[in-house]
Amino acid sequence: MKKFVLIALSVLGLSSVSLADTDYGLEVGIRQQSGDYDVASTDSQNGIQFGGFAHFQLVEKLHFRTGMLYTQRPLLVKTGGGDTKIMMTYLDVPVALMYKFEEGAGIYGGISLAMKLNATADQGGDPTGVKSPLTPLIFGAFFKFHPNFGVNIYYESASDKVADNLKNFRAVGANLMITFD
Repeated sequence: MKKFVLIALSVLGLSSVSLADTDYGLEVGIRQQSGDYDVASTDSQNGIQFGGFAHFQLVEKLHFRTGMLYTQRPLLVKTGGGDTKIMMTYLDVPVALMYKFEEGAGIYGGISLAMKLNATADQGGDPTGVKSPLTPLIFGAFFKFHPNFGVNIYYESASDKVADNLKNFRAVGANLMITFD
């Protein structure tokens, strides 16, 4: 929790010059989550993601991108005893560098500091050893199709252990953006 507070204070402590060139808004969307289970096969599942984001200009076309997002990371584990749906929810704080081609388009890459909110399974007990904070790599692009609306498309990869027997979590997603810049 202390790390989260320090990150939030760092973002709020940016200079007023940087804040003058800030883009911020809300986003909501879906993601396709997949992963590996050590002793069984898995099927990918759809989850949701929503929250707020901000871009702070560092130099002419280079921005710092951050935010706070509620993220679902579901997975279906198929065993001989039946299928078990695992649902892990996190509060993500992306930390990325973004290159803006123009005002309405850019690409970014970095990590997401994901703090676990909940981890449940519909059968066989809840997941154990769930990692928090989780730090997946994120790569994405955003495009505005209207001055206040756009889309954020991203790929996320957490190749290390996510929980006991769970690893190699990957996701692709698309979020609708509403901007207030």
